[in-house]
Amino acid sequence: MQPDVSLIIPVYNNEPYLDESLAAARAQTGVSVEIIIIDDGSTDASLSKIKAHAQSDPRIIVIEQANQGVSAARNAGLDRASGKWLAFLDGDDWLAPGSLQAWQQQAEQGELDCLLCNGFSLKSDDPQAFLDTKPLAILRKQPWDSTLTGADWIVQGVKLREWPHYVWLQFCRRSVIEGTHLRFRRDMIHEDIPWTVQLALAVKRLGFSKSPRYGYRRNPSSLTQSRNADKVHHRIASYLKVAALLKSLSHGQPPAVRHALQKQALREMGHFLGLMRKGNVSRAHRSQFAAEFLAAGLPWMMLKGCSNYRELAATFKAWYLCHIWKRQSPMA
Repeated sequence: MQPDVSLIIPVYNNEPYLDESLAAARAQTGVSVEIIIIDDGSTDASLSKIKAHAQSDPRIIVIEQANQGVSAARNAGLDRASGKWLAFLDGDDWLAPGSLQAWQQQAEQGELDCLLCNGFSLKSDDPQAFLDTKPLAILRKQPWDSTLTGADWIVQGVKLREWPHYVWLQFCRRSVIEGTHLRFRRDMIHEDIPWTVQLALAVKRLGFSKSPRYGYRRNPSSLTQSRNADKVHHRIASYLKVAALLKSLSHGQPPAVRHALQKQALREMGHFLGLMRKGNVSRAHRSQFAAEFLAAGLPWMMLKGCSNYRELAATFKAWYLCHIWKRQSPMA
């Protein structure tokens, strides 16, 4: 029998929080769920903990693979999933009791393709007690009582400066994911951004769940927090790929959607410029990235996304600095 929900959990060295995360997944009631856990080559005791949980819960499916990154892990879960709905939980995060049931009921009643859920930053070793204190929700500007197309959501979210790319807040109809052959990009860090853009463009009915149920734990050892030169270089390259993808996906879209994607690219290029200026970047890499930025025509796309003088100034600054960096001597 097809399960109601496939819950996909990528794991890499999440040992300190894994028992808590898996206990939260296993405690979901009111729906039939398959819990697909992908161990992405953990070097700590994560796999042992996963297997211990699997021994006592037949709903758990364990996938072991060599370390390939979170995108590959999530893709492996998507390839194995058989549920009507898809949900995601990171191995160090937490899900409130009854979440999957509540999300499925709202999605079914609204005949939705996707439900955008809400969460909170988890700052306690007791997630339920912390949730009971009513922590500040991650999302605050969404049209909670509305149903939109994904394209309209892009326009509205970018305008309000709250267009979230958190895959773990997306409760999706699996037929939509498979119908568009959607998978995570493996060649970048910010993989949630292209996933969310392509998902939104495919979704005809998108709803919103205001109650924060997902506990997100910020990981200080993540790639996005590191100042290691190689990791910073990887982040910069990823921003360039994200902007190039936004540029490609904007072609052929209605004017409002095209402008929203151009404005989103402008914002991503702000992160790119910040890392180029302040990150641990070698001269050779800075020259290379600047040349790629200019060759891809990204200043022109940034210009199209501008709607005020501040954004125009930022675009000119990025163009000017990249011309200077491009000509720098490639010395470390």
